[in-house]
Amino acid sequence: MTAWTLHPVPADGDYLVFGVPYAGTGAASFKAWPRELGAGRFCAVQPPGRENRFGEDHVGSHQEFAEGLVADIADQLDRPYALIGHCGAVPFLLQIAAHLEKQGLPAPRRLFASGWGAPHKGLYGRLNFVDLDEVDMTAEIEERCAALGHRLPPEFLEIAAETLLADVRLQRGYRAEALPSRNVPVLVIGWTEDAVVPEADVWPGWDECASATYHVLAGDHWEFLRFPRELRDLVEREMSAATTQ
Repeated sequence: MTAWTLHPVPADGDYLVFGVPYAGTGAASFKAWPRELGAGRFCAVQPPGRENRFGEDHVGSHQEFAEGLVADIADQLDRPYALIGHCGAVPFLLQIAAHLEKQGLPAPRRLFASGWGAPHKGLYGRLNFVDLDEVDMTAEIEERCAALGHRLPPEFLEIAAETLLADVRLQRGYRAEALPSRNVPVLVIGWTEDAVVPEADVWPGWDECASATYHVLAGDHWEFLRFPRELRDLVEREMSAATTQ
């Protein structure tokens, strides 16, 4: 097993989809996602500092994240692949793709950027603008869990809250200085009932910095994690097409 994926990267499958978790979570946030996506395979990325990598230090920058992941999976990129992420995971997708191109490695055939606006226009979501000293991160984690219909044991709530705080602090330092080339298609996804990053804020500006197309799906901010049929169809359809390019 590689350090940066929850499970070993499968040797079979026509394509790979690497899922990068959003702020405050690890690979377990993708528990609703199947490991088979059509003819392809899904791989949940596991950043340091959480879940089975709890004893490791959190990364200090988006570039450090990209370097660590790419070093770990570079020899597995022997077929078409995509990167997918939601909300605060999107800046990591962009940094990873830019780093891959800089290293001369095979670029992702698709980037699926859900619930996040054009990166050069700034940050999105309430937590990126409030006074962090006044935010109850434990309550934030409980709200997320409630939205997904599960509850964390009290001993894990504090750990998750600390991880979320570290991730938000890291996110606030993000600047869109490393973006993938326009050779990498970006599928920007907005959600009709998203109250965290409203659908109206998601699309404007993406076409200024990327080869982007816009897709609106039904659901709230957490629908991405539930992996609805509409999202699965989009990923499978796009990656099926990518294997013929």
